[in-house]
Amino acid sequence: MKKMSIVLGHLVFLLGLTFFLAQPCFPCSTFVLMGGKHVYFGRNWDHYTSKGLIIVNKKNVAKTALLAPPETPVQWVSKYGSITFNQIGKEFPYGGMNEKGLVVEMMWLEDTKYPEPDNRSAIMEVQWIQYQLDNFSTVKEVIQSNSKIRISQSWSKLHYLVCDRSGDAASIEFIDGKFVCHTGQDLPVRALTNDTYDKCLDFMKAYREFEWKDKVAHTSLESKDRFVKIAKRLEEFKTGNIKPAVEYAFDILSSVSAGKVKGACTAWSIVYDLNNLQINFKTFENRNIRVVKFSDFDFACSTPSKVLDITKDIKGDVYEHFFQYTKTINRILIQTVFNIYKKAGFIKDIPAYAVAFLANYPETLKCK
Repeated sequence: MKKMSIVLGHLVFLLGLTFFLAQPCFPCSTFVLMGGKHVYFGRNWDHYTSKGLIIVNKKNVAKTALLAPPETPVQWVSKYGSITFNQIGKEFPYGGMNEKGLVVEMMWLEDTKYPEPDNRSAIMEVQWIQYQLDNFSTVKEVIQSNSKIRISQSWSKLHYLVCDRSGDAASIEFIDGKFVCHTGQDLPVRALTNDTYDKCLDFMKAYREFEWKDKVAHTSLESKDRFVKIAKRLEEFKTGNIKPAVEYAFDILSSVSAGKVKGACTAWSIVYDLNNLQINFKTFENRNIRVVKFSDFDFACSTPSKVLDITKDIKGDVYEHFFQYTKTINRILIQTVFNIYKKAGFIKDIPAYAVAFLANYPETLKCK
């Protein structure tokens, strides 16, 4: 038992270290675009590699959060199936959408400070995303979950943008150990970059008084500038635009894309279609739009989970390219990504037992 605790503690540290060293440099962006009664969610994921899996996650799976003692891990049974984008293994997504149209995505926020230990059960910051997708269909439910669970043992400083099928959206942050949420009228611009929402909004208000229309086109890729540019594009779409919404959303993502800088790139650009339950995505290497449709998948726990290699050179509807998930596939992904991180110089050697432990974690989860 003591050895297991040491392994688990080491693994949790490695997961956090990966984000801690990699993320602050990268300008990730998210936003919600309203097209009539339709809701779209745009997301740029900037990192050193596009490697990853799109994973089909099943419902009715009993789960216990991966946390080292003395924390009390959150326990739950997944209520909804989901499709997520993963780099460090199954159950630890960077973002995704569930079968009810709830989208959860994260970005780095240097100002983040998670709450101190209390009587709530705990979960790591990336598994927090899977927990929300497993359990809830609305933004209101996600917000209410803060009274029951908290993020703990985390080194990656994240904040989140969440949206549901009705168009309700929220930014969720943890500042000075406190839960900070903007939603409804407190979220006038449905976007999030790498500064707190309040800082971005204050910056935009000042910007509006300084030749907004002329200067917004010449902003940099700094976080607040990207927020302003996205805000302007969202505002323009409301006034009427001939471009289809998905194309327009990809246009916005392109305008705030980092391209390739110092070995990093805009690895994934994703547009979620919440009403039609479809995911459209591109990668840095393959600019063809690929489409994943929820209607193609069986989310029953009794059937094998499926995955797709994000970097595969394909286009259009990609359902036929999904294949059955295995522990070996998970391990190869984790080892490959960690090796890329090591080559980039921000993590050291990863013990083989730590990779094996992480790859095996989904095997500990059983159908209810």
